[in-house]
This record gives sequence, structure tokens and C-alpha cells, in this order.
Amino acid sequence: MHFVAFSTLTHAAIAPTGDHLALLSIKSMITDDPQGVMASWNHSITNYCQWQGITCGSRHHRVTILDLSSNGLIGTLSPSIGNLSFLRVFRLQNNSFSGEIHPEIGCLFRLRVLDLDNNSFTGTIPATIMNCSNLEILHLGHNNLVGKIPDGIGLLSMLSFLALHVNILAGGIPPSISNLTLLETLYLANCQLGGSFPDVFQRLTNLRTIAVSGNNLTGEVGVPFEPSFVICTLSPSD
Repeated sequence: MHFVAFSTLTHAAIAPTGDHLALLSIKSMITDDPQGVMASWNHSITNYCQWQGITCGSRHHRVTILDLSSNGLIGTLSPSIGNLSFLRVFRLQNNSFSGEIHPEIGCLFRLRVLDLDNNSFTGTIPATIMNCSNLEILHLGHNNLVGKIPDGIGLLSMLSFLALHVNILAGGIPPSISNLTLLETLYLANCQLGGSFPDVFQRLTNLRTIAVSGNNLTGEVGVPFEPSFVICTLSPSD
């Protein structure tokens, strides 16, 4: 009886959890790791909270931070990222990830920081991003994303930083952006956006930095100019 109970507890302690399996799936889709940062992501270290780039919460021992930025990684992003349901910070900037940003990213309703800047992601910005209602920083700049900026972007009411610059987007700036009243920084430069500037910027009273040049936008940017503003590259492209 005691042996069986001990065996059961031991098995439970080392059995892969949802976070564990999700991380292994993420690793499996990385095709090149020049700095060897994924070496610790293996079964010899059964506590994934000790893997490089991982931070876990002290209470539930779930992954809360995944930071693999600036490691020269090449690969695609596994849809299993959506299973890291306690994730609050996800940083993947300055690598060479390609492929789409899967809609499963919208399962991360606790996410506060999503930084995929300076990769080679393709496809559209997933509409499911609107489900990440706690996002404060959304950085998708310097990729190869196409399509329109989702109208649901305006549901991310906690955003203070939004960067979509240097992509291959279509359409214009969605009027729903006026709902981002906490926004301080907006980078939309060199996105191939068209149409006229929406008459919504007057509501963005916390805005301090805005960059929208290198597009085909017409009209004027109506922003509440104040001495505290730092306005950069406002003029549309010629």
C-alpha cells in the first residue's frame, strides 16, 4: 500500500504538465539555435521553471514569463503557445521566426506584454488578439505581416504601447483605435496604410509619441498638442 502511494506521487511529480508539453512543442519547431539557449529544455531537467528563458509564478509554478529574445533563433511559433494560460510576458524579438502568428495567441488572456518585433512573421494579425484584454505592450513591428489592422484592436483598452510599423499592411487606421485612451506610444510608420487619418486622435490624451510616415495617408493628424508631447515623423509620405 505504501509503495503504491509513493509510486503514484513520484509519477505525478515528474509527469509532463500542460506547460511542460507546450514548451517542448515550442522547442520542437525551432530549427536553429546558434547560441544553444534551448539546451536546458530537456527531460534531464524535469523542472521546466529552471529552463533558460522561463520564469514561473511562486504559487502555482506555472510559466508567467517566456523570454527568448535576441538569441538568433530560427523556426516557427508553435500553436501550443496558447496553452501557457498563465503567461504574462512573451518576448521573442530580434530572432528569425517565420510563419504565421497563430490564433491560439488569443487564449493568453493574462498576457500583458507581447513583443515579436524584428522577426519574419507572415500572414495577418490574428483577430483573436482582441481576447488578450490585459495587454499593455503590443509590438509586432519589423515583420512581414499583411492584411488589415483588426477592428478589434480597439478592445485592448489597457494598451500603452502599440507598434505595427514596417509591415505590409492594407487598409487604413481603424477608428476603433480611439478606444485606446491609455495609449502613450503609437508606431504605424512604413506599413503601406492608405485612406485618411481617422478623426479619433483627440481622444488619445495620453499619447506622447506617434510615428505614421511612410504610408499613403491623407489629411492631418488631429492630436491634442501640449508641451509634454514628443511628436515624431507625423507627415505622410509624398
